[in-house]
Amino acid sequence: MFSILKIDAVYFYSDFLYNISITFLQLQQYKYIGSAIYCAFFHPLSKYPGPFLAKFSAWPSFYNTYKGNRHVWLWQCHEIYGPIVRTSHESLSFGTPEALRSIYETRANVGKPRQYAVWPRDSTAVNTFACIDKIKHARRRRVLTSAISERAVRSSEPYVIQHADRWAAELLASSTGEGEWSESRNVSEWADCFVFDILCDLCFGRSYETKVPGPNKLRSVPENIATFMEFSYNIIYSPFVDVWLWMKPKGLDKLFSKLMPQAIKDYIRFVEDSLAERVKQEKRHEENNTEPTRKDMLHYLFHAKDPETGGQGYTPAELYEDADMLTVAGADTTSGVFAALFFYLIHNPEVVQRLEKEIYANFTNIDDVKSGPQLSACTYLRAIINETLRMSPPDADELPRESLSGGLRIGGTEEIIPAGFNVGSPIYVLHHDPEMFPQPFVFRPERWIVDESRSERDGGISIESVQRAEAAFYPFLMGIRGCPGKTLATIELSVTLARMVF
Repeated sequence: MFSILKIDAVYFYSDFLYNISITFLQLQQYKYIGSAIYCAFFHPLSKYPGPFLAKFSAWPSFYNTYKGNRHVWLWQCHEIYGPIVRTSHESLSFGTPEALRSIYETRANVGKPRQYAVWPRDSTAVNTFACIDKIKHARRRRVLTSAISERAVRSSEPYVIQHADRWAAELLASSTGEGEWSESRNVSEWADCFVFDILCDLCFGRSYETKVPGPNKLRSVPENIATFMEFSYNIIYSPFVDVWLWMKPKGLDKLFSKLMPQAIKDYIRFVEDSLAERVKQEKRHEENNTEPTRKDMLHYLFHAKDPETGGQGYTPAELYEDADMLTVAGADTTSGVFAALFFYLIHNPEVVQRLEKEIYANFTNIDDVKSGPQLSACTYLRAIINETLRMSPPDADELPRESLSGGLRIGGTEEIIPAGFNVGSPIYVLHHDPEMFPQPFVFRPERWIVDESRSERDGGISIESVQRAEAAFYPFLMGIRGCPGKTLATIELSVTLARMVF
């Protein structure tokens, strides 16, 4: 009798738990359905147009991020829905220069959203790029700006020139003679190695010559780092980003550090060892009161002071993070621009011919090809670089910002975005707006140079047309969160291209 009662009790509790589970799942279904209805029709952002699924989920954004064409998807959305597009249940994209300035200017009432916390390898040590706290970021940015000032960048130019000349020599190494073609090259891979070598030289005091043919265990590092950044980028736009952020300080950092590819582990160890050795060199000069032989970016980072307090600018952990950031972020972006630059030049031989004439008209000796009045006088060279940055900007997406307490008024519209929502202005969308850039998908450096000798119908360029283009041109973004390395990137692009053409 007792056994029968025991079995009945087991059945009763099993049936009870089963019913509770079914009820819970049904309630969850109603919850999701109710949430979708609310997001689509009653949400504060429900009045804005966009893809239907984006009204209540992040899946369309994530899907196109995973495919690698999110910038094109955003451009298509703006073509269909207009200047304001709802790209997810909590995000808006704006496609006008006025909106971009409202969102990214220094005093804009925005901050970096929680998603940026995905980037740091270790949540306890955050680089300047990934720093969400506005007060901490302001301090870090002041120090970083003083460390890579105009003076610091100019002192780095000789290293850029050395690498540019070596790169040109290696690209031509297989040529059979004067006027003959060399072997074909994958310029994307070569550009990765070239820029990686420059930044390692400037940050760690030595080049690892990954651009030189032959065995080199670090040659794959730029590609592996890009893969890591691509992975993190996918997480930022995924529907599961909040789960990832919740798990990150609870052991996910340590787990990921163990499971990451060996090549990335090697790179991290390489950065740690290289930085330690470079810091030792700087400390020896301090102790011996001697002048260092090289004043590269690491020299200025090491000696950086907080402009407000006058104290030491970086802790050891912060120094590592920002040195690593400059190497990784600088290499990933500038190398992409170099690859695009070569692509457009190869497909536009008439542009190359005009550039050659300008370089030869301004320089008679290779040693004179460097920053200065002569290089600044090369207006067509600058136009080519601008047009490349327009067609293929280093950051093509919208780089989201979160509207803070009090909301955000978007310039050029009557829109006030409530606090807590993500906003952004995609650079690729802006750079391919036909109102700002006629024939936006045509590589046309002439659009940056005033030519009023002809009508615009016959190919002339008015002052107003150039001013309109310049007002919508933001390859390095703007404001306090704009790219701190744009001066170095500009020198790398202009000096390398001019010397290679010469």
